[in-house]
Amino acid sequence: MDVLKMTDLEIYELGIKELTEQLGVTYTKRFLQRCKPRDYDYTAERHKLLANDPDIPTIVKQIQQARAAEEKEEYIKAERVALWRKGLLELTDIDIYELALKVLSDRLDGYGLATFIMYHFKVNRTQENHVGVPKTEQARAKENERNRNDR
Repeated sequence: MDVLKMTDLEIYELGIKELTEQLGVTYTKRFLQRCKPRDYDYTAERHKLLANDPDIPTIVKQIQQARAAEEKEEYIKAERVALWRKGLLELTDIDIYELALKVLSDRLDGYGLATFIMYHFKVNRTQENHVGVPKTEQARAKENERNRNDR
């Protein structure tokens, strides 16, 4: 499968299929409902981080601490997903969001993930009151109609 040769709709449908297979319909709907663009000022965060002007040993120590914390967090996430798969735990919205992004990035790679998210926002802007997994046949028909009108 080469996502670079697929249309946006094909990538989106593959992503929906993979999410539904991995997470189920309910969690896929929850992910899609909460997957929205966010306004975030990365430059403000950067300025805050660089305000202290740390020296090299301090930066190295911070990186090591961050890596250790990340490894611990990944281990905890993996345990939570394993418990969920056994039916012993309900996932939180953040668990669902992170797991869905991992499923999509593993299946679609970076380009496919970005295309999926952009297509999802495009579909949501054109479908008022859109809830959950879209009907892909309708989406395909609309895209085909748009393509015919563009010719």
